[in-house]
Amino acid sequence: MKGLVVTEDNKLYLEEKLPIPEIGEYEALVKNECCMICNGTDLGVIGGKVREVTRYPAVLGHEDAGRVVKIGKKVTSFKVGDLVVRAGQPDNEKFSSAWGGFAEYGIVKDYKAAMADQADVKDINLGITQQVCPEGMQAEAASMLITLKETYSALKRIGVEDKKKMVILGDGPVALAFLSCAKLMGIQEIYVLGNHRDKLETAEKLGAAGTFLNKDEEEKKKENVKKVSKKTTETKKKASDLFDRKSDICIDTIGSNQTITQCLDYIKETGTIAVYGLKSGENLNVPLPELRNFNIQYVQWPVPEVEAEVHKPVCDAIMDGKIDIDLFVTHRFSIDDYEKGFQAVKDRTALKVVLNF
Repeated sequence: MKGLVVTEDNKLYLEEKLPIPEIGEYEALVKNECCMICNGTDLGVIGGKVREVTRYPAVLGHEDAGRVVKIGKKVTSFKVGDLVVRAGQPDNEKFSSAWGGFAEYGIVKDYKAAMADQADVKDINLGITQQVCPEGMQAEAASMLITLKETYSALKRIGVEDKKKMVILGDGPVALAFLSCAKLMGIQEIYVLGNHRDKLETAEKLGAAGTFLNKDEEEKKKENVKKVSKKTTETKKKASDLFDRKSDICIDTIGSNQTITQCLDYIKETGTIAVYGLKSGENLNVPLPELRNFNIQYVQWPVPEVEAEVHKPVCDAIMDGKIDIDLFVTHRFSIDDYEKGFQAVKDRTALKVVLNF
């Protein structure tokens, strides 16, 4: 089968002869229909910067969706024909697994059946988030479901149900997913700061109360371009003047020392900076502000049990049209044209890229 493989020297190529994984009695074989590029983790794996991936060559991808084609004899949670997400690749002698969603076939594990039988199944916790999607959901929407569930579950962990004002730093797919999910959870006053005017337009379509160009006035003048819309405030200085430590939460989807520090300008006393982005490296170095009471909470990695809990509400939102997947997916390619997809992500011309098998 075909699959995207990352080499030890940080190269990505399409392997034509990956072994089709064999299933155990608590596993099901899935024929993947598509997989989306994760702008953060996938590029991090290629760059050798994701600590969970330690052995190369590795099969890439974790935002996949496909149909069950075969089930093990003790499987009860899946049936042939089910649309499922997060089918993965097990390690083998030649290739390790960087989750392996960019492969034609993958495996899902029946966590519930194995737990009920008290069976000892290797890596059974992977099965917690390998879930069945509703009848009628398209594979592309199911693939996008993963980013949405990760961000929705992060908001659950932060605890935003009673919050009123939120600032989101960044304008990529994760930032827009946070915006969509926070709206679902009842937060109406959400502002987005980003560097790309087309993506800020998308944030407005998704319901942002306001969008801001995250650049200084002099930087904006150099661009010599028009505002995104009447709704868009022009610079981050104006954003600081507007918020002036009035926000309950600032979501940092970039995660650098610089952006974490910037969030300190926006949160109120006892507010929370929630760091989702992965760019802070191994050390955090931010100045202590005048605030005496504030939180910095890291939500960089999904907690499987919480992600599984939000499966139904996010699926329902997609099926009910409360989240428009077409606003997220900007580029579609065949797996054979993977280089075009990854280049679009690197060039920042794409929001979300899906590769189809």
